[in-house]
Amino acid sequence: MQVLESIFSLLSILGVWKPRHWHGTKAIFYHIYRSIVVIVNHLLLLSVILDLEFKNVDLAALVDNLSLMFVMIVARQNIICMIENHASITRVLDSLGKGPFKLRDHQEEVTFKRFTDFIRNIIIYYPLVLMSTLITYSAAHMSAMDSPHVLPYNGWFPYNYSRTNKLYWVTAVYQLYSVFSMSTIYLILDLLLPCIMCYMCGHIHILRYRFRVMTEKLKLMVENNNPQDKMIIAERKMMAEWVNYHIDILSLVKFINEIFSSVIFVQYTVSSLLLCTIAYLLSHTKQTAMSFAGNFGFILAMFFQILLPCYCADKLTIEFSDISTAIYDSNWYYLSNNIRRSVVIILRQSYRPVAMTSSFFIILSLESFTKVIKVAYTIYNVLQ
Repeated sequence: MQVLESIFSLLSILGVWKPRHWHGTKAIFYHIYRSIVVIVNHLLLLSVILDLEFKNVDLAALVDNLSLMFVMIVARQNIICMIENHASITRVLDSLGKGPFKLRDHQEEVTFKRFTDFIRNIIIYYPLVLMSTLITYSAAHMSAMDSPHVLPYNGWFPYNYSRTNKLYWVTAVYQLYSVFSMSTIYLILDLLLPCIMCYMCGHIHILRYRFRVMTEKLKLMVENNNPQDKMIIAERKMMAEWVNYHIDILSLVKFINEIFSSVIFVQYTVSSLLLCTIAYLLSHTKQTAMSFAGNFGFILAMFFQILLPCYCADKLTIEFSDISTAIYDSNWYYLSNNIRRSVVIILRQSYRPVAMTSSFFIILSLESFTKVIKVAYTIYNVLQ
């Protein structure tokens, strides 16, 4: 949980997540701060939308505007999701720290540590890659600035910003701040869903481990010739705990999917479109131009933003499917006939793929990621 707490601490600083212990005056001031962040980003999105032109189109300018607009739409969807589902996400965090999700022994701690270490690596290296691409993208736009006429980003404003240098620089700084703020929030929120999925993968590993421990305990009781009635009571108790743990994991994954369903749809769709458009724009840009480096960094960021959730979701699906293998590899034959029937039901459930989806239209997996890359390459060839 400490890893997720660091993510939420960053989101609190960025104005998206109100700290749980803040009440009264602190909460009021934080809501004001959050409103300012939301309004600033929405005003920039509106500015970019109003600046779109479909007559006498400059292809590079149009694609650049559309790219920025699409990214801001995804960022907006992420922010709205966090604000609207504050209570639901808090419930998920609370669930991960109590009940059957509590680690019971050293082996479970060692197993879970593998996944927390992987999450830490994601939190360290993923922002480094995306922040470097963001800096490259911003540097490319800043190099095109020409005071007092050319702003770093295209946008419509209800005043003439080229009238004075002071007004121009206020507008330019506003654009740079808004893009940096929006991109940083987008980056941190990108980490949330993959990290939660990795946590669930760790608990599935522990679920399989607990089944093996349960059968080993029953085997030991049989070898020690324990009374039959005592064995039946112990078996039912351990099996009930294991089944409840399995149900809690399934319910939590389903609940998480419902929370982030709209985000999955918007991000997957928009990132796919951006891969196609930016790839086409790169083919018509000189490699020595600064804009080429900016667009290349942009497409690299989109690549990783699709890859990370697809990889974690694919890992989650595989972990669920491996439950049946773990049961087969255990001493399941020491279970009573009644318990074996329950295990058969669980095995049948494990054959149904558990996946992160959005409206039954998008399924996050490495196969979906491959399809996006193929479609982007196909569209690029057609446009060529």
